[in-house]
Parts: sequence; structure tokens; C-alpha cells
Amino acid sequence: MDNDRIENNPSYKKFKKDLEGAEAIHNLAKFLSFFGLKNKELNEAFSTLPGMKKQLELLSKSPDKFNDHYAQRGWIAHESMNSDLMLTSIELADKGLIDVAEQELINYYSSDKIQWLIHQLKGVEAFSNRYNFFLLAYEDTLAERYHAVVPVLLMMIDGAVNDIDKGKGFFADKTNLTAWDSIAAHSSGLTALKEVFSDGRHKTTKEEITLPYRHGILHGRDLGYANKTVTAKCWAALFAIKDWAYAVKQGKKIPPLPEPELSFTESLSQLKNSLTDYAESKKRNDLVGKKVEAWKARQLNVGSDILEKGLSTDYKDFTPEQEAIRFAEYWTKGNFGAISKQVHQFSKTPVNEKIEAGKTRKIFEGKKLLDYKIVKVVDCSPAITEVTLATTIEHDNKQHNKEITLRFIYDGPKGEILIFGDTGGQWRFIENFFHQIQYIY
Repeated sequence: MDNDRIENNPSYKKFKKDLEGAEAIHNLAKFLSFFGLKNKELNEAFSTLPGMKKQLELLSKSPDKFNDHYAQRGWIAHESMNSDLMLTSIELADKGLIDVAEQELINYYSSDKIQWLIHQLKGVEAFSNRYNFFLLAYEDTLAERYHAVVPVLLMMIDGAVNDIDKGKGFFADKTNLTAWDSIAAHSSGLTALKEVFSDGRHKTTKEEITLPYRHGILHGRDLGYANKTVTAKCWAALFAIKDWAYAVKQGKKIPPLPEPELSFTESLSQLKNSLTDYAESKKRNDLVGKKVEAWKARQLNVGSDILEKGLSTDYKDFTPEQEAIRFAEYWTKGNFGAISKQVHQFSKTPVNEKIEAGKTRKIFEGKKLLDYKIVKVVDCSPAITEVTLATTIEHDNKQHNKEITLRFIYDGPKGEILIFGDTGGQWRFIENFFHQIQYIY
């Protein structure tokens, strides 16, 4: 693995091999068509081959290119990284504008755009145990309290890796941060990043640093650590480690047994199905694209366009404002299981509904919702809307007036993202406001 490239990961190699096989079969099919042997469905499926080849070329080579440019600067490619951000960073670096690109990375990983990545941390126990610290670090990041963010993230990274790797932290020499068929956990990824972050720091300096040197920061030697750049790199490293943790959770520390060789007929059938699926997926994406182009944000006045307060049945079906009122109704009734089902799950891993309901109960129990009303609705994108509720909450015989903003994402029945106006979906909120409820005193 040490001398390998990410583009040679098994998943990429298999896809490449399948495409090469498909091309060979396509050539055979074209040859046979001269003799009157034609298959319209198969030819339509084969028509997607050039697009698939181009997409594979882009996807498979991008992580290596990104790491080549940025690993020594403290950034690595990882599975949950925004692909547009990665591609833009590579393009700018290729044009000699790597400093401009790095500023884009810094801005991204120190903004509210990382909110959904933070939510994904709940999918691994080692991170969910520390989730409150991540929420506090996120608040401190947006408030530019970088002196508080960096030490917390470095400590939580070390502790979480300790839990996952059974007693060896992220910065320990013997910690194995590789995994089979992974981007973040490739030897050019986290292993290289650890070496950069573990640089020895042997004297006290006030000079501003641009890398999160663990030893210098946590031992009080690098006094110039409290800046946006170091903070962003800590967050990016955390999300890459999360992707490694998912790979470990899926049993990828040990490569699987080789798959059995398929017969020619089986290969043809598998390729045909794959190509047909790709063609259907492209049609769906094109349809969604047209809907996105036609979408316009609603300009809603609360009190005239929509009710400030009412029963959820008074609101239009399949709207985020209806779901916001449902949330308030569930809270009023103490139905914490129903609230937990309203939470958007970024991970596709099935959740334990009883455990999630218990977590929600722990946060909301003892906080009685006395009153609520909608004060603002903002359509942020075709699938995302923010609904702000003004609430009155009673806790320990004291009343607290709080505004809570629920950021909704429109989910389809199979977990796909729907567009506003589609029916049959479920508006689910990101529970980034739960800590505001939990820490009411």
C-alpha cells in the first residue's frame, strides 16, 4: 500500500475493469450488428460508456492529485470531502494559485458549511460520546474563538482514535491509520498527515503557525496557534479521521477474500444491469436538474402567507413549516420518539430507534414547551428551508424565551433528496440546535 496510489484502490480498479470489459463487449456487439444481430436496449445502455469513463477518470485521479498538492500543507482528500471543493483546489494549484486555493479550503472548513459533517460524527460511538464538545467547538469556530477550538479538537481526535484503535491515539507511533479500499485511510492520507502534525517542537515561540502541531500546542510551546488556518485544518483532519473510523467499522482493516471469477454470461448480465442503472440514474438527475433550475425561493410573510400558530393539519402538506409545527406538538406531548424520527440522518447506516428516542428524551426531559409560534421561514435551496420558532420553555420553575431555528432537508422514501413541491417526502431537521435545549439553566 505504501507505494500505491489511491486511483489503484480496489473499487476504482474493479470499475475500470468492468468498463474495459463493457467496451470489449460493445465492440463485439457492433461487429455482430453487421450480421443483423442487434439489441436496442443494450446499445442504449452502452451509449453511456464515454460519460462513465470520463467520470471515473476524474473521480479516481482527484484524491491523489489533491494529496500531492496539499498533504504537506496539512490537508488530505477524504470520502466526505466536498467534491467541487477538491476539484477546484486541484485546478487552482495546477495553475500556480495554490495559496488562493488554500484560502478557499480554510474558509470552507471554518464556516457553517461543515455543519452537516459535524452531524455525521454521531455515526461512530467514539465521536458521538464527544459530540457535545464538537458542538461547542463549532460555536467557538463561528465566533472566532480559535484559542478554545484547537486544543479541544486535538484532544478529542486523540481520545476518539484511542477508543477505536484500542489504546493507541492518533499521534502514537504504532497507530495504524490505514484501511482497505479507503481514500482517507490510504497510506498517502492520514498516515502522512499524522507525520506533518507530529513535527517536534522544542522551543517556545510566539510566531504564528499554519499547521496544528500537536506537541507544540498542547504542551504550550507554539503560542501562535489560535488562528483560522490551524482551526480549519483541525476540522478537516477530524472529518478525515471520521471516514477512517467508518472504514474500520465496516471491517476494512483486513482486506476481504477475492471475489469469484464470473462467467462471460454473468459478466455480460452484470454489465448490462450496471449500464442500465447508470442510464436511469442520469435521467433522474437530468429531471432533478430541470426542477432545480425552475425553483424559486418563496417570499413568505408570517401571519398572512402562513399562520404564526395553528395545528399541523392547518398547514399545507409536505411543507417544512408543517413539520416545524409537528415538532412543537410532539414536544408539548412529550413524544420524544416522534421527534427523533424527524432528525435527518446523514449516514445511511440504520439507526436504533429506541436508542435515538432515549437520547432525545435525555435532552428534552424537564424542559416543558409552554408556547410557540413561527416567526420566520427562509427557503435556502430547493431542498433546504429554515423555520424559526419563538418558544417559551419552562425548566426548574423558570421560564425561558428562546428562538430556535430548524434547518430542514427534504428526504425521499429511500433517503434520496427531493425538491420542494415533490410529494411523498419527509422534511427532516438537522439537530444542530439540540444543545441550546440541553443546556437551558
